[in-house]
Amino acid sequence: MATSRWHPGPLVVTAMVGAAVVGAQYVAGKAARDALFLANFDTSSLPSMVIATSMMSIALVVASSRRLVRVSPGTYVPVAFAASAILLLVEWGLTSTAPGLAARILYLQISGFGPLLGSGFWLIASERFDPHTAKKRFGQIAAAGTLGGLIAGLLAARVATLGDVGAMLPLVAALNLACAWQIRRLARAPDEWRRASGQPARTLKAAPAPATSGWRILAETPYLRNLAALVLVGTMAAIFLDQVFKTQVKAVLGPGASLGSFFALYYASTSLVTFVVQTWGSRIALEKLGLAAAAGAPSITLLAGSAASLLLPGFTSLVATRGSETVVRGSLYRAGYELFFTPVGPRDKRAVKSVIDVGFDRTGDIVGAGLIQSLLWLPQPRQTRVLLGIAMACSAVGLWVASRLRRGYLQSLERSLLNRAVELDLSEVEDLTTRTAMLRTLRFSQPSARPGGGSADAIAHAASTARTEAAYPEIPAIGALRSRDSERILAVLRGENGLSASLVPHVVPLLAWDPVAFEAVHALRTVAEERVGELTDALLDPNQEFAVRRRLARVFSVCVSQRAADGLLLGLEDLRFEVRFQCGRSLLAIAEKSPSVRIDQERVFAMVRKEVAVNSDVWTSRKLLDAADEGDTRSFLDELVRARASQSLAHVFTLLALVLPTEPLRIAFRGLHTSDQGLRGTALEYLEGALPSDIRERLWPFLEDRRTTRRTTRPSEELLADLLRSRESIAINLEQLRRRSGARPEDQAE
Repeated sequence: MATSRWHPGPLVVTAMVGAAVVGAQYVAGKAARDALFLANFDTSSLPSMVIATSMMSIALVVASSRRLVRVSPGTYVPVAFAASAILLLVEWGLTSTAPGLAARILYLQISGFGPLLGSGFWLIASERFDPHTAKKRFGQIAAAGTLGGLIAGLLAARVATLGDVGAMLPLVAALNLACAWQIRRLARAPDEWRRASGQPARTLKAAPAPATSGWRILAETPYLRNLAALVLVGTMAAIFLDQVFKTQVKAVLGPGASLGSFFALYYASTSLVTFVVQTWGSRIALEKLGLAAAAGAPSITLLAGSAASLLLPGFTSLVATRGSETVVRGSLYRAGYELFFTPVGPRDKRAVKSVIDVGFDRTGDIVGAGLIQSLLWLPQPRQTRVLLGIAMACSAVGLWVASRLRRGYLQSLERSLLNRAVELDLSEVEDLTTRTAMLRTLRFSQPSARPGGGSADAIAHAASTARTEAAYPEIPAIGALRSRDSERILAVLRGENGLSASLVPHVVPLLAWDPVAFEAVHALRTVAEERVGELTDALLDPNQEFAVRRRLARVFSVCVSQRAADGLLLGLEDLRFEVRFQCGRSLLAIAEKSPSVRIDQERVFAMVRKEVAVNSDVWTSRKLLDAADEGDTRSFLDELVRARASQSLAHVFTLLALVLPTEPLRIAFRGLHTSDQGLRGTALEYLEGALPSDIRERLWPFLEDRRTTRRTTRPSEELLADLLRSRESIAINLEQLRRRSGARPEDQAE
């Protein structure tokens, strides 16, 4: 029986304690590294050290990956932490006799070897927990690591205040020894601990050698290349900002013990804020914004912060910018980044993850440090402005790359789900992107669609489906929408809670099925403004059925936003007349409700030119397949379209009403359909002055005007006044025509 969420069991507790001491040693180590280095060297020496540590780190990645093939991580990682503690004590001894040498060695150790030690802990953790438990517990374990870093930062600040900078090194060494002991306990955790945590007994073994090199997998997978590019440009942007930050800190505080206190408090503060965001903000961000937004969060933060630092230069703005970027990278970015590897198969992931995590991260350090080295000749403050500008450019590229990840992630995840390459429990998925992809692929994972499945597999699948349906009621609703059972479909469409985001893609195809099309239009109208982007994509998709597109255009009539108007303007270019007609009607409804909506006059005139550039047979043959319903917005054209006016002319006047004064145009349209030649002539004369000449010449034959097309000489104000005076006469004339033709009153607009 699985343990409660609030009683994690001894294995989870051991992992949380291990994460806490690992986070503590890393934060304390970074504080000691920065303080000792800046106390002995100028910031101009930082780029060369970054290049050296990055090259060493890449070499260590290659060596450790080969070593882990033959040695269990449970042995290798604790030994590495113990060796790190011994080296720290040696560096402590050197601080009194050769402080410069000690500073360089410490920088190489913390920056080059430190990330591999942390990666080793997470490798052991990932092999001690099954995927289901890992998804529930890794957030808690990561939060424990952040909390440990906070405590270590405060403790290191106290130590630095009582002694010199080197006094922090014994503390870091003690934390490394604690890591070695705790990670060894985690690696050798007895099977009873696993059972207490709700997991089957499992033995930790050396990792099998990957079948394919990580570089080859990377070269063959565009999605992973984009992920590597995001790591590369993100690291470059961060190192440019870090150079400016540390230069400013050194200039303000100078060398000495104050550096140790500052960096310890700085890392403690960022750890505290990171912990808060991890605990209360990461899940909300993943749920509401998705993975791509989380991946691009550091770039957005750096762009905004760097711009603020350029406008308001100074110590405070730079500290705030660097700290904000660190917090966002450690919380929102980290929460989303690891999920990007979910679709990657286990063997490929083991081969490629260290290449992306460490290889491209360190490559970004090398490239960034090289550029910084070439710019050190610039005087201050120009150097600061140039480096912040480059950091902003890298962040802009990072945002663009992050926006490309979502599509590749969805495609990879769908393939993996269908191939059963990954096993995910929908009730444990936090981010909207992954959940939507899983819901979309559920229809392919039904037992009937899985050939060769045995009875045990069918039972397990049924149990998993039952658990998922209990947690997410959208799944039965999706099944109903895809059932072709009109009663089940109508029950979902008429539901009191409306349509959720995951149901909309399944409702859109129902617009082509007449028995439920009306209800589908009504249901989509209730969420049209919220899902305008998704509905626009379907409207503009030429592969969508004609019935779907023409009815979907009517859904937009309830919207009021510029986005909806822009989508309908694109829909006016559809090859089918009825789609264009309904897009025009909905666009006019939006324009009448929202005067702030912008509609380009020249673009509309261009649409009108296309509509009138046809022969008379095409003009008169255009018909509508769907009748209006009570949900449609009524137009000033409706009273005449059914009785006398052609659909082509109605569409043209709908488009013209988007850019010309509506009331005179409405009166002119009514005047064209009276038997009074005087009223008709006034309407034609108004149109002659209001329309561009090329549109007027093409439209006139369809109005059956026998006059020669010439430019009017009467002033436009006089024409408009005559037209408005004719309003009542036109209405009376039309009523007489209606009575003679026997048209039903309900066919006329009030």
